[in-house]
This record gives sequence, C-alpha cells and structure tokens, in this order.
Amino acid sequence: MTELEIRLTRERSLYLHLLRILESTAPGEPMRDVLTALVELTQAERAYLELYEDVTAGGRQWSLSHGCSMSEEEHIRAVTSRGIVAAAIASGQTLHTPFALLDPRFSAARSVKEQRLEAVLCVPLSGSAPGVLYLEGQRGAGPFSPEAVQAAETVARFIVTAVQRANSGRWREADDPTLPFREKLRLGGIVGRSRAMAHVFEQVALAAPLDVSMLITGASGTGKTQLAQAIHDNSKRRGGPFVEINCAAIPEGLIESELFGALPGAFPGARRTVGKVEAAEGGTLFLDEIAEIPLAAQGKLLQLLQSKQYYALASSRLAKANVRIIAATNADLEQLVAERRFREDLFYRLNVFTLRMPSLAERREDLGCLVEQLLERLSEEHGLPALRASPGFHAACEVAEWPGNVRQLRHRLEAALIRASAEAATYIEPCHLADGPRAQQEGILSFHEATRRFQRNLLQHGLVTSGWNVSEVARQYDLARAHVYNLMRAFGLKRE
Repeated sequence: MTELEIRLTRERSLYLHLLRILESTAPGEPMRDVLTALVELTQAERAYLELYEDVTAGGRQWSLSHGCSMSEEEHIRAVTSRGIVAAAIASGQTLHTPFALLDPRFSAARSVKEQRLEAVLCVPLSGSAPGVLYLEGQRGAGPFSPEAVQAAETVARFIVTAVQRANSGRWREADDPTLPFREKLRLGGIVGRSRAMAHVFEQVALAAPLDVSMLITGASGTGKTQLAQAIHDNSKRRGGPFVEINCAAIPEGLIESELFGALPGAFPGARRTVGKVEAAEGGTLFLDEIAEIPLAAQGKLLQLLQSKQYYALASSRLAKANVRIIAATNADLEQLVAERRFREDLFYRLNVFTLRMPSLAERREDLGCLVEQLLERLSEEHGLPALRASPGFHAACEVAEWPGNVRQLRHRLEAALIRASAEAATYIEPCHLADGPRAQQEGILSFHEATRRFQRNLLQHGLVTSGWNVSEVARQYDLARAHVYNLMRAFGLKRE
C-alpha cells in the first residue's frame, strides 16, 4: 500500500471508531479503540485520556491510556497536573511543544527530565466533561504535524460529546434543572435544560410579578424577544397586549411618532396615528435594540419612564400611559454612556432589573433538544417530512461554534432539512450542513467541511477499491445500500 492509502485507511478506522462512541451508552471500550486508531494515525508513542470531576481541584474521575504502563501513566499525570490542564481548559487552546524539556510549561516536571520528553500535545476537553487528551511523540520524530494536531482536536470534540451523552443517558433522560420553573411558569417555546437557563428562569420568577422596568442583555440571536414575552406572560399584565418595537429598524425621523403617535399637522401629510405606547396600554412595551434609539427620543422615553406620561407629536395634551417597559440590547450600554451616545439617566431608569440571556456557547448541553425541537417546528412550517437528526449530525452541531446563536442554528437547520428532504434521506446527516456555521478562513477548514471532505474521500476510496460495488461498500461501512446511494448523490460521486 502507498503512504496515501495507509493514511486513508487509518483515517477511516479512526472515523468509524468515533461514530461508535457516539452510539454507545458505555463508551469506555470504543474509546480505547479510538486512542489506538489515533496513535496509529498520528504516529505518536502513547496516548492518555483523563476526565476530571473538578479540574481546579485536580479530582480525577476517569482515565484511559494506550501504550502506557502504570508508571508511565503516573509520569503523564505529573506533567498534566502542574496547572497545564486547568490553563488549557480555561483558554480552550491546544498546547503543543516540539521539545518538552525546553518548554517552561512542561520542563518543571521531574518526569519530563527523567524521560527526556520531546513532542507533547495536550488538547483540552471542555464543557461539562473537563479533561485532557495527551499525546507523546516518538523520540527523534520531531513535532506533531498540523494534520496530527487537527486529528487530535477532532477526537477531543467527539469525546466530549460522547462522555456527556453517556453521563446523562442522552439529553432526553438527563436531569432537568429547569423543570421546577417550567411547572410554575409560562415559558412558551423557550427550549433548554441547562443550568444556565435554569438561572434565567429563576430570575424571571423573581422579576416578572414586579411591575418594574427591565433590561435584557445578551448576544444577537440568543432569544431576548422570547424572554421578554415570557416575562409578560408571567406578569400581572399578561391579560394586556405585548407590543414589540425594533428601534434599529425605524428611521430616526419616525421613531417618536412610532412610539408616541402623532396628530394631523405634526409633519407634512401626517394623519392621526396610534403610537406603540398607546397600543400597549395595560400591557407591556418591548423596546428591542434600545441602544439604537436617537438621543432626542431618549429624552421623551425618560419622561415616560419617570412620570408615566407623554406627548403625542403635535399634541399639547399630556397623555397618561399604563405600560411596563422592557428593553433589550446586545450592546454595552455603559460604554455608550461613557461615550455620551446614550443618556446616563435613561440607562439607570431602564436598568432597574437586568436579565442576561446566555449564548449557545454557555449552554452547549441544550443543543441536543434545540436541534430536535427546531427541526420538528421547521418541518411543520414548511410541510416537509419530519426527519430526525443522525447521531453524527447531533455531534457536528454540538462541537461547532455558533456565533449567531439560536437564530443562526435555526437557519442552518432549515437549510439542512431542505437538503435532506430533497435527497429523500432517511436522516439528516452532517453533510447536509454544507459548509457549516463558519465559512473557511485563511485556508483553515471548518469542522463541518473537514468532516464532509473526510466522508467523501472515505466513500470514494471504498467505491474505487471495491470496483464501485455498492453492496460491498455498504457491508464494509455498516450502512444501508440506500444510504450509500444517498451519500453518492450528495457528494456527486459517479463512476467514470
């Protein structure tokens, strides 16, 4: 076999073992096979995997090694216990050194000097299963190649997902800290079973019954509008209207009339218009993107908050308002106040009670239920088949970065569902994510694209070596023949 064929064979073996740990509820033995395949692919000397109950206290929960004696495992633990693991997990960065003896992060450990360690690779395992994946290179072989580093990082992501699922018995059976709040609050379609969301619901339970102004912060796409609706639904005003206005979507010259209404003569062509404040009478007025409201309108909004009174445009009559104000922003209002772009007195009036909506990165354990519930809703909206996500698709979503949060996830799932339906696929697979949530930057492949290319190469290699015998490829990769044909269509593979 050529070097390329050997590498492809090793990649195929590693990928198949990774898929098995995702399917297994007790991934210990399949994990051992993963370490073996990883050592063969990266040509490392040995591999070590360690999980922690409390990384700051060094409480080891579980460990596994390949090519290590008991004394060698102790040496490795001595290396990784010197704050390296905690630092790696905190930063989320892989630690790679071509010569550990000269690296201050490693050289202080006596075992490094005793064994004269050279290439060392530490990949952090983050999330609810903190730990480290550790590889030692062969003596004299030099540093690990970029391909080896990427393979180790990919394995680390899969391990985190597999361990989380094994610990929780899959997300559907996991303990749900949000359940006590769901039983007594109206939370609509807010999906999530994470501790981060339980904390949010706890704050909703405290603040919703109080008729005070509130400020919701959080990154774009996290679901601040849904949270504002939940606050209204659990308040004394739930029988009144919930009126939303996006301050960023209204031209500066029209924001005051949109908020407070106008009488004829307010401006050329003006007619009697009902403002959002009047429309929300007896209920809640939700001001999204509050940082975008012009300074002139900020003064009138401050008057509304202070006195519960306002003037419609071109009116000399003071109108009373019985509304609750909830504002939301993804901007740093304190910084805008310092830059004199947002009124300080208005900021303090709005900031009576602040709720922060966490990003998806802070509640990754919610991705499983988010994916399935969003797919269910999307299939109903578009009249498409109710396709389920494969374990590989769940894994691809759970290890990806989602800077656009739930909004971005929803759009990607929508596209994946449409592609899978067009192919008449049985399940939604990682390939249906196309380029994934991150575009390629500076020649570095996203995780989804790297996975897609690997799958394509793996399938193409199997088809070519078997003489395009689909039945043989299906048997070799443990797939249904129909699924192999679907993959061939998705990847554009045709026999010349």
